Amino acid sequence: MADDAETLPNPEEPALGLLDAAEVQLSQLDKGFDRDGLTALRTLISTYPDMGAPGAGEVAASLFMLLGRFVAGRRCDGEAIRVHLQAWRLLLVSGPHPEGGEQLRAGLKAIRDLYEAAEAA
Repeated sequence: MADDAETLPNPEEPALGLLDAAEVQLSQLDKGFDRDGLTALRTLISTYPDMGAPGAGEVAASLFMLLGRFVAGRRCDGEAIRVHLQAWRLLLVSGPHPEGGEQLRAGLKAIRDLYEAAEAA
């Protein structure tokens, strides 16, 4: 029976592939502001089918919003993007953490809020 379990598809594999592609795109961003690169990354993130769903979907939505703020404000913070990608990977690999989920969401929102004024401008 162990062989059967190993052959079952992992429903998270496509999401991990998307996350891997996002990490590659982040590594290829030009130094400073790269509108085309940020827009391409945002477009890639938008393909995540569970965008906004509890857990990993919330992180993907937060990253999508953050990238929108960067494009609107003509700025970029690779570390802020990287934190989102790491949080996304954590939730995809280990699943939701009810006790830490609120803290995680609050931390990601705090990162987004740093760039809120830039989006409004």
